[in-house]
Formats: sequence, C-alpha cells, structure tokens
Amino acid sequence: MEKKLKTIVLIDGNALIHRAYHALPPLTTKKGELVNAVYGFTLTLLSVLEKFKPEYIAASFDLVGPTFRHEKSADYKATRVKAPDDLYAQIPRVKEMTRAFNIPIYEKEGFEADDCVGTLARQAEKENVLVIIVTGDSDELQLVTPLVKVFMLRKGIKDIVLYDEKAVAEKYGFGATQIPDYKGLAGDAPDNIPGVTGIGAKTATTLLQSFSTLENIYAHLPEIKESVRKKLETDKEKAFLSKELGTIHLETPVTLDLSACVTKDFDRKMVTNLFQELGFFSLIKRISGDEEVSSKQNVEGGKKTKGKTKKITTKEALETFLGKTKEVSVYVSQGEGTLFGVGIETVHIAVDEESEVVVLWDEETKKFLQAFLEDEARKKIVYDGKSLLHLFKKEGIDFRGISFDIMLAAYLLHSGSNVDFSYIILEEFGEEGIAMPAQKIAVLQKIFETRIDEVSKTQTGGKTLRTVLEQIEMPLVPILHTMEEQGVILNTGKFQTLSIELTQELGVLEKDIYALSGREFNINSPKQLSEILFQDLQIPTTNIKKTKTGISTASLELQKLQEYPIIQKIEGYRELFKLKTTYLDALPLLVDTHSRLHTTYYQAVAATGRLSSADPNLQNIPARGEWSVLVRGAFEPAPGYVFVGADYSQIELRVMAHLSGDTSLMKSFKNKEDVHTKTASIVFKVKPEAVTPDMRRQAKVFNFGIMYGMGAYGLAQAAKIDQNIAAQFIVAYFKKFAGVATFIEEMRLGAREKGFVETELGRRRYTPEITSRNVQVARSAERMAINMPIQGLAADIMKLSMLAVAKLIEEGFKESVKMVLQVHDELICEVREDQSEIFARAMKKTMEEAYPLNVPLVAETAIGKNWGEI
Repeated sequence: MEKKLKTIVLIDGNALIHRAYHALPPLTTKKGELVNAVYGFTLTLLSVLEKFKPEYIAASFDLVGPTFRHEKSADYKATRVKAPDDLYAQIPRVKEMTRAFNIPIYEKEGFEADDCVGTLARQAEKENVLVIIVTGDSDELQLVTPLVKVFMLRKGIKDIVLYDEKAVAEKYGFGATQIPDYKGLAGDAPDNIPGVTGIGAKTATTLLQSFSTLENIYAHLPEIKESVRKKLETDKEKAFLSKELGTIHLETPVTLDLSACVTKDFDRKMVTNLFQELGFFSLIKRISGDEEVSSKQNVEGGKKTKGKTKKITTKEALETFLGKTKEVSVYVSQGEGTLFGVGIETVHIAVDEESEVVVLWDEETKKFLQAFLEDEARKKIVYDGKSLLHLFKKEGIDFRGISFDIMLAAYLLHSGSNVDFSYIILEEFGEEGIAMPAQKIAVLQKIFETRIDEVSKTQTGGKTLRTVLEQIEMPLVPILHTMEEQGVILNTGKFQTLSIELTQELGVLEKDIYALSGREFNINSPKQLSEILFQDLQIPTTNIKKTKTGISTASLELQKLQEYPIIQKIEGYRELFKLKTTYLDALPLLVDTHSRLHTTYYQAVAATGRLSSADPNLQNIPARGEWSVLVRGAFEPAPGYVFVGADYSQIELRVMAHLSGDTSLMKSFKNKEDVHTKTASIVFKVKPEAVTPDMRRQAKVFNFGIMYGMGAYGLAQAAKIDQNIAAQFIVAYFKKFAGVATFIEEMRLGAREKGFVETELGRRRYTPEITSRNVQVARSAERMAINMPIQGLAADIMKLSMLAVAKLIEEGFKESVKMVLQVHDELICEVREDQSEIFARAMKKTMEEAYPLNVPLVAETAIGKNWGEI
C-alpha cells in the first residue's frame, strides 16, 4: 500500500488580504476599526485547516519597500493604484491572527510573498511533502508540479479551484512552467509587465504550444510568420525582461523549518478573545471543538433557545423529526455564507423554538436532504436566502419554499445597520457565538414579525413595511439569484486591446504633465503630486484641505483648481488610469470558463433600498465619455442574442414632482419639457431658447442638489459658482418651485418630530442623528431625511419593475430572454435577436406601468450588440 504523503499549506498572506478586502463588504468592530480583510483571511484559514488537515502550515507576507524586480525595471507595478490605507492598516491584525494560530511567518526584504512561497514549496518537495499553496494570485500557478497544487480563490464560493498540472493546462493551453514564457510574450498588465507589443493571449498561446519556451521561439524565428516575427525581433529585450519579471524567484534566502511549521494546537482562549475583540462571533464555534453547544439564555427579554442539537444521519430520522410541520427553520453552516466559505458543512433544522437537528453534509445525507430542500410545500425560514440558493445550486439542488428571510427583515427594521447573523444574535440574545442557529432563526422570525406588524399598524393606505417585505424584497430574492447565476459575457480580447491603447494614451498624458511640471515624478503618489503642485509650481492652497501628510490632492480638492492646465491633465490621467487598473486589467481575471462575469447584488446594504453591486462592482463602470463607451462595448450578449436595455428617465426628479405635488415641476413632465432647461430659464431669468449648455449643466446640478438637501456651499462647489450666487439661485428656485420647498421642509420637520422618514410604499429609515448637537452630523441627517423618501421610492419602483419584467419573461419570453444586469436606473436583458423589438416594446410598457405616479413614468429602451450601444 502506497504511503500517504504529509501535507504543508503555504499561505500567500498579501494575496488573501487583497482578495478579502475587495470581495467583502465593509465590516467594522464596535470601535469602528475596519476588519473585512482580517475576517476574510481568518475565514479562509479556518476553511483550509478543516479541508486539508495539513501536518504543516506556514504563511508569507510582503515587506514594505522595493524588490529586486524594481531594480531590474523601474516600471514594474508602476501603474498599480496604491491600495487604500484601510487595507494596509489591517495587515498587522492579519499577522496577529496568524501568530495566534501558532503559524510561522516567512518574509524577506527585497522579495515578494510569492517568492518566499515558491522557495518554500521547492524545499518542501525535496522533503517529499505535498504542498498546497493558498492564494488569490494566478502568478503562483507557475509553481504547480506533481507535488505542488494551488488552492486558488478566484471569485467567491462559486469559483474556488484546486489546481494541479492538468487543471493548469486546461486553463491556459500549456503547462505551469510555461507561464513565465507567456508573460514574456503577452505581458501582465496588472503588474505593468510589457511583453511584446502587439502579441496577445491567443498568439502567445499558439507560439508556446509550438515552441514550448521563449528561448526556443527566438531560436526558430525564421519558422514564424513575418508579422509576428517582426514584433518579436523588435521587442526581444522586453520579452526576456518580461519573462524575468514574471518568474517567481525560487532561491529566496529563506529556509523551511518543518519542525517549526508543524500544525500545532493553539490557545483557544486567546483566539476566542481576539475573535470577540474583532467582532468575529460567528467564527467562535469553528474553534470550539463542540458541535453540541448548549445555548445561553436571555430570560429578561423573553428570548431563549433550549436544549442540545441532535445529529441525524438517516432519511427516516429526518422524516420522524419533521413530522407534518409545514414551516421549519433552516441554517447552513459554512462560514456564514461569505465569499470565502468552501462549501456546506452542516445543515441545521428546527421545527419550533425548542428542538433542532443537525445533519453533517456528505454524499449520503445529501440524497435524503435533497427531497426536503426542494419541497416547495414545506416552507423554510432562513437567513440570507440568496446565498443559500447559490450554495445548494452548486450541489445540484434547487432550494425551494423560502417563506421568511431574517436578514431582509432585520434590514427593513433597521436599514443601514449591521445585518450580519452573528451581530443580530449578539443584539437579540446577548450571545457571542451562534449556538442552536436554527432555533434562533425560529425565535427571530416571531420577534421580527411582531416588530414589522407594530410598524405596519402605524402606516396607512396598505403601503406598509410588511408590504415591502412580502411584495418587494422576498419575491426579488430568486430573481437576483438567477441574474447572478446567469452573469454577463465579457470580451476579454477587447479589454486587452483597450488596455494597450489606454496605456499609450496615459503615456501621452504623462509627458504633458511632466512638461507642465518641469520634471518627472510618480503621478499616482499623493505626496509627490502635492510637492509638484504646491511647492514647485506654487499653486495657491486657499480653501484646499490639509492632511496629516501635507496638502490634499484628492479629486474634490483639485476640482477647485481647474483653471490650471496641469490640473485638467491630472484629472484626465486619473480617470483613464482608474479605468485601466480597476476594469480593463482586473475584470478579465474574474470571468468564468464561459467568459461570463458574475456580480453579486447586495439587497440589504443601502439604507434607501437601492441594490448595490460588488465582487465586481459593475454599477461603478463609467457611462459617459469615449473610453467608457468602449469599455461597456466589451460586455456582450451570447451569439444570436442582443441586449435590450430600459433606462428610467429622470426617475428621481419625477418622484420628487410626484411627492411634492409641485405644479410647475409636474407641468414640465406632463408637457414633456426639458426640466433642466426650464429650471435654467427660471434661475437665470432667460427664455428657454436662450439657455446655454453651461446654464443647463448648472441647472441640472441645482435640480439634483436641491433633491439631495444641499445648501449654498455644496451647490456652489458642485456647480463651480460663487457661494453668494448659489444662495441667490436657491431663493429663485424655491420661489418658482414652492411645492418642492414645502416638501423639503415637511421632510426635515417630520424627521425631527417622528425620528424617521419613509418612502410612499412604507420603507422606513430612522434619523436619530438629526437631533445631534454636532451641527455637521445634524445637517447630514437632514440631507438624508430629504433624500431618502425620493431615492427610496425610486429604488422601490426599480425593484417593482424587475418583478414585473421577470413575470413578463416567465409568461411570454421564457425561452428567449434572460435578465442580466441592473445598474442604477437601468435594467438590461439578453434577448434572442428575432424577439428583440417585440420584447423591447413589452419591456417599456411593463416598466412604465410598474408604479402609478402623478407624472409620466418614462422608460427609454434601446437595442444593441453590446452594452456600449444601449
């Protein structure tokens, strides 16, 4: 019998920190410390320990300062945007967590974490130890050998892959050892490794499949077609430099000490205390070593759960436990359903508040659980139903019968607050940790149902918080799940071409900026930029904010200095640089094997009710400008399909007209007038035909600024006019739009008197800050109180339209239409081309009838072969 090899897990700490920071929503401690990256790292660590049960484990981190690659090329990683300070601030916490688990850390000045990982992996191989590298950085796939595998966190729970040699070959079309050669040819945009100009992924792959290595390619240049050969000859030096920069250094001066890397037991009390300090209550049970933890009780509040969890292993035992109960609570343990879970661990089920069973998830229990989970008639009370739909879908199970979602109920009762399950447990039960989770869900349902009813009783016209829950939020869950599963095709070839073109454009802007500044410097360095602008060029700093490190160069501050040509160039550079690094270079790394990009829609984050998008955030992709259109143009439908988009026209202004009843504003919309032009004619006292584009732009700022509760100072900054003039404009505006002025005052006073504001449909947001003694805090709360009823109703209308369009698709276009994107006020569907015009008309009608306003609700539709065309 073959002897089983021992395993060492090597963690690339920095790669995981970056992955967690960008993938998880902001999580803070009670003291306000941001810890989302620490949480993601810790969750991954626990999952890896449980999944692989390694005999050895070690971690590696980058150290501050340049590496040997920077010495070889000053351009290496020069185009990378500096990570936010609140990411770097979490690194010491991650190291503290690593040491708390008795995991040794390997670091070396002048080298990157992956160099240390690669060196340690090769040393472990020599000891005949199986290596599992845990990372989010695809560069480390070059380390894969028969004894080295890479556990790659590519995107969330749906896209975690353990790469061996076969998987790497399937991904790239060539072997792991050829990845540096590939970088030599095609480059690596995120690291600013140039490669050979004009050679992309397809050509590079073909060359490597034919000649194996970069050296061999150059040895056989006469055999390569002329157009490619010329590119290779021109950029030979760059090609070999790029290969060198893209090669992980396997002789980093670090020495693997297996005895120090033995997976040791750790001080559970110390780790528990650290978890409690950071607010990671849901993770405490992962290190308790006891599945049958009796819950604490909070008798004072009448909230309690009893008994111990009973384990079930057979279908008969489950059926006996369920009996004829029509509604049960279901909780899945897999790391709180976050992006870094590795799958289902256990399924907890409760039929009431005093009995709970747990089923350990495996292939056998899955067979008898499937019938229960897919039973539509047996209703399920859950926490975060959408995540459960994804989890079970991954296992081939269509989870049905969700009747109540604790997360959505908590969100509606306290919009804008923390709705993490462990936080809810702490708030409601006073417990740090989650014992008897299914029982707690049963208790929480009763608590939240009562509170929702109490709020709903105070609301009139049948438009209540319960209506929002049952008729908007709950029905939306399966629709969002389907959209996330469907994803949208990203043409990565287009992105690669755009990235090259944008790099050239950035080079032109760089030269212009250097010419205006008198010397070269790092444009992305706030410190160096501040020195250039305010010391070298002596640009006045009046009204420019100061920071701890000097005079601010934030975009809002530089906008005050637009009269200086260098500022305009810098703003243009920043815009294009962000487009390149945030989208063109980053998004292709997130596509699945079908070239589709899958965003995650967060339903319980924005206090106004708007959906937010993350991992990746597709709502922030710029919509205007030549480059933005080209970027959107890379998002495409499947062959034989087109995009049909419907965008609500000025929905928030229409909602303001509806809510305020302002006769002048309502008249404009009913007469199909250009509202911004009309506002400009009133404010500037000119005839509509005399309104200039600049006047209209300023009027647009006023229309939206007033709606967001801006005062004279804010409007002056936004419209780039004098504050006194802005104050005069506000007087003129409110004189003409008296209904708007009355509405704003009613919202402000109502928030002070009642302590909350509501949308017309019953969505509520509490406003305790409005009575703050801090003037700035109080004013911010006032602005929110003015805006929330408007933006909230607009959000509700969009959600209602999504429900209506989903029904339209189900009833008449099921085989030819898929809903794929919701961005701001726009809904986009992938439609079979022969059905596009029919569906576009039906979609427009459906969205315009989604909710009755006192002014026309207008949805503008467009058909295109990519997102940029609509």
